[in-house]
Amino acid sequence: IEVRQGREQLIGWSALWTLEHKFGNEYTFKEVIDKACKQNNPKQVYLRACEIRANEVEQSSSDPTTVAKADALFAVMCKKHKSKKTVWLAHMQYLLKQSRHEDAQALMKRAMLSLATHKHAEMMSKYAQMEFELGSPERGRTIFDGLLLKYNKRLDLFFVYLDKECKFGNVDHARTLLEKRVE
Repeated sequence: IEVRQGREQLIGWSALWTLEHKFGNEYTFKEVIDKACKQNNPKQVYLRACEIRANEVEQSSSDPTTVAKADALFAVMCKKHKSKKTVWLAHMQYLLKQSRHEDAQALMKRAMLSLATHKHAEMMSKYAQMEFELGSPERGRTIFDGLLLKYNKRLDLFFVYLDKECKFGNVDHARTLLEKRVE
């Protein structure tokens, strides 16, 4: 695979560490990840490796050892790439899928401390969307309401909120929000 074909290289490495994950041990899995990080975008490598661990947790019915391994890998990823919002969002999505809402909220607070200020609004919006889909729609509403108070001129956030309300069947609430906004 040529050097310029980074996506294909990443797919090849992904296949290799999937094999190591299934048939190797922890040491060989980490070794392959370290080698892949040297030849690819490290953030993409960690995102894929964490995706493998998250899938294993889903398939193993939350076995404590697999959960601990996945948590450790997500923690390493967030530590190494703390200025990247996709890393934090992937970790929060993993936690919300595991119904660990308190951990996800604590992680959100840590993410806000690590990220640049201009990324906060989008990060909160994505987290609120995940709360709507994977957690409690009421928590998602609370986050969106706080966002709209702080960023009242951001129509994109408002329309995402309306879209989520409509998607989850609360059209009357969306209509009320829109009427308040127009007035």
